[in-house]
Amino acid sequence: MEYENLGVEISKTKQFLIYILFYALGVVTLVPSSFVTTATDYWLYKFRDIDSNASYNSGNKTTLQADFTSNYSIVSNVSYVAFIVVTSRLLRTRVGIVKRTIGSLSVIIFLLILTCIFVEVDTDPWQKGFYVFTLIIGFFLTGMSGVFMVTLFELAVKFPFNHVLTMFSGQAICGILAALVQIFALGIGGGPQTTGLVYFLIGMLFIFFSQMGFVVAWRKSDFFRNHMLKEAAVRGRFEFSKEVIVSAINKSKFYMLSMFIVLGGTVMLHPGVITLVSSVDKGNGNPWNDTYFGPVVNFLFFHLFDFMGREAAIFFKKPTKGLIVFAISCCRIPLIPLILFCNATPRYHLPVVFDADYAYIIFLIVFAFSNGYLVNISIVMVPEVTDEKERPFAMLGVLLLMVLSLAICSATSTAIVKAL
Repeated sequence: MEYENLGVEISKTKQFLIYILFYALGVVTLVPSSFVTTATDYWLYKFRDIDSNASYNSGNKTTLQADFTSNYSIVSNVSYVAFIVVTSRLLRTRVGIVKRTIGSLSVIIFLLILTCIFVEVDTDPWQKGFYVFTLIIGFFLTGMSGVFMVTLFELAVKFPFNHVLTMFSGQAICGILAALVQIFALGIGGGPQTTGLVYFLIGMLFIFFSQMGFVVAWRKSDFFRNHMLKEAAVRGRFEFSKEVIVSAINKSKFYMLSMFIVLGGTVMLHPGVITLVSSVDKGNGNPWNDTYFGPVVNFLFFHLFDFMGREAAIFFKKPTKGLIVFAISCCRIPLIPLILFCNATPRYHLPVVFDADYAYIIFLIVFAFSNGYLVNISIVMVPEVTDEKERPFAMLGVLLLMVLSLAICSATSTAIVKAL
């Protein structure tokens, strides 16, 4: 491993624990958005038609039910970008990494506690008000996630580069964890409020224990602390001159464009459109079609194959040419209309062309795996094609393009839902 020059001996066990910590912290960056948007059964209940006798999770969704996920995604991504910019420009130089980490995670925990409280509150008399209130909570939840994301990225680049990749892989693991929790919550029964409470509590506890893991590593690990202090001491050597910026952009432009296209295409459909896709045989009384198809396929399969793609990119690192990666990323675009023509409801304009569950599952698996693989191959190659002076700016550009693509393209999600 790359620890010999640290002046601190570290055992294989401690190396493994540090990797686990970065995986966990990577998971935490997306817990607020993943755990909220994946709790579809709970939100369907909260925003159901209270004057109708129809089931809250029937195919005839209300406007609030159909638009919630896409609107939450828009609010979240706008907040994410705004807080990342503020953190990068202001907080990063004024508030240290430790204070930012503990502070942002503490606010997230508080907001999740507030979300848990409202699970048991009767919001039917002020349903639209609760809808707006939830979006406001989501704004600050993901805003604090943005603060934490910048902080974690700043922390990860102080360590060997594998820790950066571990952090991004942890984001995919978050989706897997959220889907498993949803399936578990549905399996234990108890109604949508009980499952929602279980769901948010598990997410909150995971953040709390990850926060404690960071505190322990900071206080008890000489390697962790010394590496941060050493890197902080030499940070001033990096100067982003015009020549360095231009050179870094020229060398990494195709990888950055690829990541923008891939992530942008993904956020157009996930989670806003994909959460609306149900089994074509829904309503036949089969638990798979009626209850588990959405959680397993739309969330577990998506995040599982996204994670597999990310891990595959770390080991294979092919292709290496930026233009080829960009070309493959463009070839992924036709998957978007293919998924739109699957069984997403409600729909008023587009026909269902692929009236078979297996067709949708195949499209989704390819869509998810290609997302993880192409994003990580771009991240892997950026430091490979840039030199030491250009690398800090190039990696910062990777982070900013990631959130920029999410913010810009998420705005199209609601429009696509309306166009179905």
